[in-house]
Amino acid sequence: MRIQMSTLAFVIAGSVALAAAPSNAQTQAEVQLWDSTWAAYQANQAIPLADRGVLTASQDLSIVINAPIKDVFDIYSNVYNAQGLHPFLIGVTPIRHTNNRLDFIAMEDIPLGDGTIFHAITVAQQRFNRAQRYYDADTYDFPGIITHQHITFTKIGKHQTQVTEHLSFEAPPIYIGTAIQGGVYAHYLVQLGLKAKIEAGLLTPVKFPKWLPGAAADDCDDDNDD
Repeated sequence: MRIQMSTLAFVIAGSVALAAAPSNAQTQAEVQLWDSTWAAYQANQAIPLADRGVLTASQDLSIVINAPIKDVFDIYSNVYNAQGLHPFLIGVTPIRHTNNRLDFIAMEDIPLGDGTIFHAITVAQQRFNRAQRYYDADTYDFPGIITHQHITFTKIGKHQTQVTEHLSFEAPPIYIGTAIQGGVYAHYLVQLGLKAKIEAGLLTPVKFPKWLPGAAADDCDDDNDD
């Protein structure tokens, strides 16, 4: 896999209003952790990029999956389907959701160059637009490593879908190399794994938010419909 990097100034717009409905399987401490960390993330993003002392880079990853676009979107956008494929991801805790947004914490064990393991707690938000066939995600963890993702789905045949991940990274200079290499590598492996599982019929398409643990049978998805 050949990787070409280009600089990118990426500013996320606006503050995020938190939903009232919590998702299942989280503790109050985890909710507070998500809220405080996301507030730090928003404060960070409000500072002009040039004043943050970070480096930025971008990378696109694209793959063709031999399956209908609706099924590919519903399976690919389900963060739980990345478990076992993502080399660092060891767990996901949902915090709260609406019918088109998920706030969650991802637990990752990241190997470092000195042979130690960094136990990362990554705060994330995923926003779904099923009608337009894309979703966005932003992740933030200490010490200021940020990933922005814009994932698009394009029908190229009756049972063929092209998925393109537009990834951008922000990190302090000392961490940017690790963030890029580890992030691109992890997403590449997830792409390959999801393609194999989808084409083998090993994953069931379920619309968000019904794939969340403990989701109600009538959990709304009106804004997320075809």
